Amino acid sequence: MSDTSTNPNESVLPTRPQWDPFQLMDRMDEDALRKELEGVAAQDLVYVVKEGGQEVVGLSKTGVDECCMALVAQGQVIREEDLQYEVLGEGEDREALFKVRAARFAVSPDGHDVRLDQVIGVKRQPMYYDPAQLDLDTRVPSKKYRGRTYRELLQTEDGRDYLAWMAEHFEETEIRDFVRRILAGEEIVSRRGRQLNPHWYEAGAMKAARNARFRLIPGTVRAQVIAAARRGGLARVVDNPKGSGTTPVAPTAPMLPVERAEPAARVGPYAPTEKQVAFYQRLAESPVFSDEERRRALEWLAAKATRQSIKDQIDWLKRQVETRKASRATDTAA
Repeated sequence: MSDTSTNPNESVLPTRPQWDPFQLMDRMDEDALRKELEGVAAQDLVYVVKEGGQEVVGLSKTGVDECCMALVAQGQVIREEDLQYEVLGEGEDREALFKVRAARFAVSPDGHDVRLDQVIGVKRQPMYYDPAQLDLDTRVPSKKYRGRTYRELLQTEDGRDYLAWMAEHFEETEIRDFVRRILAGEEIVSRRGRQLNPHWYEAGAMKAARNARFRLIPGTVRAQVIAAARRGGLARVVDNPKGSGTTPVAPTAPMLPVERAEPAARVGPYAPTEKQVAFYQRLAESPVFSDEERRRALEWLAAKATRQSIKDQIDWLKRQVETRKASRATDTAA
């Protein structure tokens, strides 16, 4: 085996302990950009960050694209005309400063255009990031086992064979050590060193272009797209779990936002049925799951579940309940 590729499912976003709505939106946009580069279309047009009874609402990169399309229907077009960047700093502190010039034109039905205005959009893009912690529910960096977690691989003979190979041959020291310890039966949480973001150029260029185009979009068009996105369930809502409106002291692990869908996203032909939701919730409440696992499962249900995808999740939960109950019964008997 020689599969040491970067995990395509692992977020390349830097984790930050502070709660900043605008930094959070930027991180969500970078995640969406990474998926877009992998051919997965982003659907969230709007980000809604709730904290202390207040909302901070912003357009995603996809939302800015939607606004530009709305302008086309009004006979205007925004064009990106120039891109420049420079690299600042040294080593793992390096970052790239991107600058994009964009202009807005009025286009007549016969194809003639008139330049209306132009702006500059900038973006400072870190080239390295602090990856998420390593635990049993982290996805394994493997094309063969894409989307599978370390916990799932430990439960099959083929999976344990692959983990044994990783323990000896994987290129990252932190991952080799982590795998050796979980194969020995430890349930640990570990961290990896800072990693080079393989998409730093694409992310910085796209976000600088987003910022430039955003400045050229009239406020009335932004408001219309935001309102339509929230009515249509295309808004991604994130709650501050603290709800205090204050910046927390740096914790030992990054604070995870609680994501959920707008109520409008729960209706329609693709939403899970009430029976599916009730069954899923009963399985998630099983005592075999930890509080963290249960929280993740319920967040997925609220934000991402569809009538089709929930079927696979229910099957997975059922297998976990049966397997873990059997394992506990064996341990008790021993």
